[in-house]
Amino acid sequence: MDEIRILEVGPRDGLQNEKTFLSLKDKHQLIVKLSNAGLNHIELGSFVSARWVPQMKDTSKLVQQVLKTQSRGEIPQHINFSALVPNFKGLEGALDSGIKEIAVFLSATDSFSKKNINCSIEESYKNYKQLCRQALKENLKIRAYLSVCFYCPYEGRILPSQVLKWAKKIEDLGVYEISISDTTGRANALEVQNLLEKLLSQIPASKLACHFHNVHGMAVANVWSAYQKGIRSFDGSLGGLGGCPYSKVPSGNIPTESIIYLLKGPKDPAIKKLRDAAFWLEKKLNKKLPSPFLQSPYYKNKNS
Repeated sequence: MDEIRILEVGPRDGLQNEKTFLSLKDKHQLIVKLSNAGLNHIELGSFVSARWVPQMKDTSKLVQQVLKTQSRGEIPQHINFSALVPNFKGLEGALDSGIKEIAVFLSATDSFSKKNINCSIEESYKNYKQLCRQALKENLKIRAYLSVCFYCPYEGRILPSQVLKWAKKIEDLGVYEISISDTTGRANALEVQNLLEKLLSQIPASKLACHFHNVHGMAVANVWSAYQKGIRSFDGSLGGLGGCPYSKVPSGNIPTESIIYLLKGPKDPAIKKLRDAAFWLEKKLNKKLPSPFLQSPYYKNKNS
């Protein structure tokens, strides 16, 4: 549990709502940059309908290209790649692509679940129970996201007991890790501490991760609070890109480089490499990313 595990969600959670479309070539180049920065786990995309999420329409091709690049030794062999799977059609796409790990997602409230995927938590859970059973038969690793664990934009503050109920049910699906998500970015360090105390009473820290959004600038403090409680796995997004459109306040995710700075120190070489990649991505998207490291004078960049 001393090792920090960071899942880079930028290529999926970061890009999925961007209006500027990134080409397959650019997405592949982004993955190479992230891989060369020293990250060990990258979420490549999601097997969703291109009608609903156009940015993810080439996920299967991206997975295949990345895995080929890795097989040639141009990407380190130890890096794990995963993709989000919302339904059985998505699972078929994942299996065809050759990916070895998938992610599933559920919500802690019915209101958010219905707004997000048009079904209740119970209906979603039943569907995923069958999907996960099939995925395990296919020898896929499974990770889960549990959304709106602190505040729901439609139901307000969420009781820790409600989160624990669904986290325990998700654990029974056979997932190796559950990412506890502050989807609206409203949680503070004390609330993180209180929720984790409840969860850790029945779920080991090794099976929990945290996913923080930075709406109120509390994400770094929340990571530190979770770390103090024994959590060692965190989700981050390059440059702080991303956010949930259904949360009403789609501010960015916590920058991956902020997590590294906090938990591994300012001299970690990944920080500058990620900053370089973030500057590159800004040009491709024609927008400024919210990461404070893009304005920092202490990490020089040839593009700055």
